[in-house]
Amino acid sequence: MKDLAYRVVPVVAALPAASATLAGVVVRLSTDNRAYWCDGTVWVDLNADSRLSIARLAADVTNSTTTLANASGLAIAMDANATYGIAVRLLFQTAAANTGIRLTQTAPTGASVYAQWSTPTSLTANTVSNQRAVDAGTATNSVDTANATTLATAEILVVNGPTVGNLQIRFASEVAASNAVLKAGSHIVAHKIV
Repeated sequence: MKDLAYRVVPVVAALPAASATLAGVVVRLSTDNRAYWCDGTVWVDLNADSRLSIARLAADVTNSTTTLANASGLAIAMDANATYGIAVRLLFQTAAANTGIRLTQTAPTGASVYAQWSTPTSLTANTVSNQRAVDAGTATNSVDTANATTLATAEILVVNGPTVGNLQIRFASEVAASNAVLKAGSHIVAHKIV
């Protein structure tokens, strides 16, 4: 019969070298307050969820053309034959009140993509873009205030086919030679649906 009694997990200041002797041991690391399990060769973070992927912009990304460009840093790796639910939160600015922004995504070849983007054009209006393909959607018709940081959101469902690749956020300015900027802190969170 197995012992299922409550045990206090030992707290350590640093993870010792993983070894066969420590296989099966669980500890809590004092520096991050997370539980780790030793499988005999490595320490495994028991708090990590391998189904969760996050990408965040560390710096602003600018596009001053009407041609879609990748938002460098806003990509999530996708496994073959997997389904992902993705939440997108983008902070953006445009250089002039008569300049809108186009937001979309690309995915691995053979993936089915279903997206709904909500992009505010003022404090009381927004453009909703329902997309059933990569690089779909149209630009908003301007914004109310130049260089005002605004939050655009999207919900995306990707049913990936046999090709491994990335979901990549893409964007463009509505007006050539007028900046559209995705701001640092913009991010995407993807859940692999198992």
